[in-house]
Amino acid sequence: MNKIIFMSHPLTEDTPSYGDRDQISISPKSQIVDGIGANTTTINFSNNHMGTHMDTPFHFCMDGKKTLDYDADDFYYTKVAVVKCPCKVAKLIQREDLNLDNVPMDVDFLLIDMDYEQYRNEDKYHNDNPGLHASLAIELREEFKDLKIIGFDAISLTSWKHRPEGREGHRAFLCRDNPFLIIEDVSFKNLKNNKIDWAVVAPLRTIDGNGGPVTIMAKLK
Repeated sequence: MNKIIFMSHPLTEDTPSYGDRDQISISPKSQIVDGIGANTTTINFSNNHMGTHMDTPFHFCMDGKKTLDYDADDFYYTKVAVVKCPCKVAKLIQREDLNLDNVPMDVDFLLIDMDYEQYRNEDKYHNDNPGLHASLAIELREEFKDLKIIGFDAISLTSWKHRPEGREGHRAFLCRDNPFLIIEDVSFKNLKNNKIDWAVVAPLRTIDGNGGPVTIMAKLK
C-alpha cells in the first residue's frame, strides 16, 4: 500500500540546535485539570532555525525572497529524488561525493541522506556535522534546471568545524540567480525505500521570512 509519511522531526525541548546555542521551551499556559476550559501551551524559540526547518534566501541575502513571497504550490514537489551520502564526521559534501546517475534531469526536490540522523541525540550532531560545499550549489544549478529545494539530515548546511566555508556555502545556495530553498535536519527514518511519489513542505508562515520550522509529508511509491 502506498503510504504518506512524515520526514520532519517533532519539536520538543530536546530538539538539538546548531552549536548547542539555542533551545525550545514548552510549558502549559492553561489546563483543564486546573478548572480552566481549555488546554493551551506557551512555546518559546530562542532561534527560529531549529528542528526540521527551512532557510529562505533572505536568511543570508538582504534582497532575497522571504517565506511569504512563495505561493502554496511552490511547496509541492512531484519529482523527488533521494541520494545516499553516508557521513561519520564533519566534511563538506561536493559533487563527486554524490551518485546522481539515477536522479532525473527534471528533479525538483533533492534529498541527501547522510545517515547522520543516527547521531541526533549526541553532541556530535551539532558540533561535528557535515555541510555542503559552495561549489555544489553551482554544479547542481547547472545540471538540474528544475531543482528548487534541497534537504538533508544534518543540523545545518554549515559544518560547525568549517564555519567560514559554511557562510560561503549558504550564500552560494541562497543568494545567486535561481536560489534554492534549503531544508535542514530532515528525518529519513520512515523512508523504507528511496522512492517518493510526491512531497509537501509546509512552512511556518511568519512575517520575518528568513525561514523556520517546517512539516514535510511525502507519499511513497
